[in-house]
Amino acid sequence: MENSIKISYILTTFNKLPYLKEVVSRLLSNIRDDEEFIVVDGGSKDGTREYLQDLYQQGLIHQFVSEPDKGEAHGFNKGMLMARGELVKVITDDDAFYYPVIRACKEYMLAHPEVDVMSAQTGLVNLEDLSSISLYDDCYANFMRWMETGQPGWFIGLPLLIRKKSLALTGLFHTGVVQVDTDFSLRITSFKVNIAWCTGLSAIRIENPQSNFRNLKQQNASQSEYIRMLFFYDKNIYGSLRKNLKYQTNLEEYIKKPLRPLKNLILKLTGHATPPEKRTFALNQVSDPKPSIENAFLASDRFFNEFNGSNELKFLTRNKA
Repeated sequence: MENSIKISYILTTFNKLPYLKEVVSRLLSNIRDDEEFIVVDGGSKDGTREYLQDLYQQGLIHQFVSEPDKGEAHGFNKGMLMARGELVKVITDDDAFYYPVIRACKEYMLAHPEVDVMSAQTGLVNLEDLSSISLYDDCYANFMRWMETGQPGWFIGLPLLIRKKSLALTGLFHTGVVQVDTDFSLRITSFKVNIAWCTGLSAIRIENPQSNFRNLKQQNASQSEYIRMLFFYDKNIYGSLRKNLKYQTNLEEYIKKPLRPLKNLILKLTGHATPPEKRTFALNQVSDPKPSIENAFLASDRFFNEFNGSNELKFLTRNKA
């Protein structure tokens, strides 16, 4: 019998009720009959459990668990094992998502069963400064480099859409790292996973005082963790003296740093400026420009519509080698 549930939205949360309400209200207004909504709460103590339990009793949440866990990856893994959908879509509790693009990705993957994982464009806005928004163009560059050369690269995890049966190939999320999405994307680009990229903007990360990365206080450790991941997943590093010096000693950066302003000036004057890792756009003001959770989501909603309304939606992929 064909699976009637095509996509399982898996949301993990822990003590972020004001943000969670914004995320859930948008998801519930967009969910379709062939989709299910799974919530994994890590044992919140701020009223989150009661809020979600009420939605569950109303039948608005299809599967719900609230219990202490060992971090975000553990929560997502629980949800993926519970999922009944052909596809699984990760949803975070304090970020914005654009469901028309997510549905387009869903339809593409349903029509192309050879695709294991889909990613897409991601934005970044700071709750404390709603004047601008950035796009993670470096993630797109990493995908294109992987597609052209096979070199492992990292993506932001917010847009991820994963075929459930492909979890046997990709594996679940790594519960032993802080940068869960970095590990997953480096892993799937390091062997024969068929990945597609959607040029649409499907998610915006809302940086805020309760962001997981801020609370974990791991900023100083992030680079060393990333380097450990690179050495594990990118086997070509071992045969490259340059890459070993770059990542183990940072010698290349010490040499390049004082020369970089001159290099950038020369490139600019000659019309060969290096594209920025992130493009930044001015945000149209919402009705009340004061930084707030509600305004951060409203500004994100507006930018989703503006960006996706003025850019053609395309899908990029390559076949397994």
